[in-house]
Amino acid sequence: MKKKNLYFVVLSIGLLFLSTYLIKSNEQILSIDKIKENHKKHLDKNPFKETLQLSKEERKNLRLPPNKYNEEQWVLTMNPELGRPTPIKVAQLQKELLQKQNNLSKPPGDHIGNKWISRGPNNVAGRTRALMFDPNDATDNTVFAGGVSGGLWKNSDISNENSVWERVNIPENLAISSITFDPNNTNIFYVGTGESYVGGTDGSVIG
Repeated sequence: MKKKNLYFVVLSIGLLFLSTYLIKSNEQILSIDKIKENHKKHLDKNPFKETLQLSKEERKNLRLPPNKYNEEQWVLTMNPELGRPTPIKVAQLQKELLQKQNNLSKPPGDHIGNKWISRGPNNVAGRTRALMFDPNDATDNTVFAGGVSGGLWKNSDISNENSVWERVNIPENLAISSITFDPNNTNIFYVGTGESYVGGTDGSVIG
């Protein structure tokens, strides 16, 4: 008996939700039909209905602009409920859509006051475009290498296969594409940054 009562309650709740949904759907359909009806009435009574039918010559004789663009736009952008354009609402809608578009273009989790912090890796040189032996090292074991996406790197024992590259303390995101030294002072190095069609082309000096 209890199970029958439970089934009856569940069925009643389901029917209640279904009837509510159908009523709302029906109201929405009626509302849309009402808007369509009003829109048709406004179109039939629009102030440019007659002048839009005139030829260029006829419009000229009536001292009307030969181009019907503005009148056509008035009719095409008419608010179906009010029977006239509402440019203020259009501007507001464009602003809202632009804001949504800007939000969608941001990476997930990004919002005002929240800045992304790089987790790395920042110890990878990437594609190497520049290489220079240190002119101050008589053994020719010190080598500098420039990575397009990973800054400037130094190896102090290049002849040792177990040696490691260490990043020189300059901005790690500089795209190093060339390295040279000052012939008048070999303690001054120059690196060219940037890459054609990829990054900027500025210059940096390292002493």
